[in-house]
Amino acid sequence: MGIDFKVSTKLPKEAMEIRTTVFVKEQGFVDEFSEDDNRSIHILISDNDKTIGTSRIIFSDKHDCYSIGRFAILKEYRGQGYGTKLIKFTEEEIARRFGHIRIGIGAQKRAKIFYEKMGYIDANEPYLDEGYPHYWMIKEL
Repeated sequence: MGIDFKVSTKLPKEAMEIRTTVFVKEQGFVDEFSEDDNRSIHILISDNDKTIGTSRIIFSDKHDCYSIGRFAILKEYRGQGYGTKLIKFTEEEIARRFGHIRIGIGAQKRAKIFYEKMGYIDANEPYLDEGYPHYWMIKEL
């Protein structure tokens, strides 16, 4: 038991449920799922067999790097270190698969400080996603 990670090339049902809960119901986003999910690597984090978070890895043609996206932890598990564990595991998975590279992340304004603490640097590319401010951030592995 304890913390466990699962990696899949197909969008797991649990990832869909978490993303729907966090991004659609909690935050009000509409266009949560896309064809990008079919070309992504999906990661789940579980604690004691309860799936509590998800992320995905996708290549960003626009930024010519691998990107971490759709990063979500269920509300009742936030602030307990699970997000840090999931980011680190996702970065390690990118390094295992693709080597020493630059990683990008589209950070919501509310999460920008979290990503800065994880070593991501604001690339001065703010943009709106469904009307909400995001920042393109990068990190060298």
